[in-house]
Amino acid sequence: MNMKYGRKSIHITLMLTLLLTACTNSTPANPTTDQHIPKKPSTTLETAPETNLLDSSHDQTAPELPEVKPDVAFKLPFRMDSVTIKNDVLDRNTVVASYKDDNDSVIFSRDFSTTELTEMEIIQFDTKKNTYTSRYRAAKGIIINTLVSVGDDLFWIENTANPTDNNTPWQILRMKRDDLKVSPVVFEGISEDQMAVPVLRTYQDEISWIEKKITNHIVKNEAFIYNVKSSIKTKVTTQLLNEQDKKNRDGVFLDVQRPIDEGLLIQQTFFENKGANNVKRFDILLYPKDHSEPEVIVKDREDIYDFTANEQWIVLTAESNTEILDRKTKKLIYSITHDSSLLGGYSPFLFENQLIYKQSPYIMAVDLATGNKQRVIKKEGSFTPIYNFGDNLTFTCMEYDKDSTQAELYFMDFNPE
Repeated sequence: MNMKYGRKSIHITLMLTLLLTACTNSTPANPTTDQHIPKKPSTTLETAPETNLLDSSHDQTAPELPEVKPDVAFKLPFRMDSVTIKNDVLDRNTVVASYKDDNDSVIFSRDFSTTELTEMEIIQFDTKKNTYTSRYRAAKGIIINTLVSVGDDLFWIENTANPTDNNTPWQILRMKRDDLKVSPVVFEGISEDQMAVPVLRTYQDEISWIEKKITNHIVKNEAFIYNVKSSIKTKVTTQLLNEQDKKNRDGVFLDVQRPIDEGLLIQQTFFENKGANNVKRFDILLYPKDHSEPEVIVKDREDIYDFTANEQWIVLTAESNTEILDRKTKKLIYSITHDSSLLGGYSPFLFENQLIYKQSPYIMAVDLATGNKQRVIKKEGSFTPIYNFGDNLTFTCMEYDKDSTQAELYFMDFNPE
């Protein structure tokens, strides 16, 4: 393998983090945050001419899109809570909560490694008492990756920090949030030939990930959804990439997955062996849970950082703009431009007509029914990407240059009681 599939990374994390391509070396799950702060806001929301993004021959940047609306405040359809932590346990850690209870107790992973040894744990932090409890400590030399919360359970990936060869064994572990005992390994595998370990993502009662196996230089890509309540594991798709001739690859490599209601959105690299005129392109497809015909969301777009969709909308974030498409027609409805020097837009989430996403140095909200947009938090900040658990979104602001032991944790509840 020993190659990267020519893709710009769509993640600053997590994963989450957070982000997370399938062909890079494994790193600890603690996400990094964007340290750049502009002198003034640089976002505009624009209506767009009707454009079909499935037609890769169309020049998407040719028309000059007229600006129609500056920031317009509207009633945000969620409850916003925040807690501030100041404790030495945060030093050298980027904190992203995987869960918060009604008493403002939060759970996140902590890296207390030294230069000689990797050491990580899962802690529960009481923000009112400013104390924490170590809920689980991984074996020395083991990384805790993509800690997520689903229902009453925590899930995460564990893998060795320093594999002795090009293969990295990994495991998916599970723990009840109110029980200090860790369940037996749920699933396990091996990331071969320097490929990254799987990345967990969540949607409602499910976790999802992509596994890869190599046999005779043929990469077998498998995408899975595991329903936590029913304990049913569904293989959503299997794709093969023939690398027996590395100069003439043929097949599909699954890069990054994003769960939605119908199944998995997957950003993938498509190779077609045509001799002297080989084809290589980057597509996003929806692979339904019911194994019906996959839907092409976007064809032949290499510039996309992050993405999501629901029944009505498709959201694509890139270096200098965020595009919102009509799901049925695939036509461009809105384009939000931003300063490309600030790492573009990331981690979009849709709740019906509401779009929440990170656009450094802000967290933004857009009402797609009206085109109105505003900052979720007025101030600028070094915000992490956005993550989810249940009907909650969460992100963190940490100003490392001011105080590396303080973090502001924000939580959006879209289904408050």
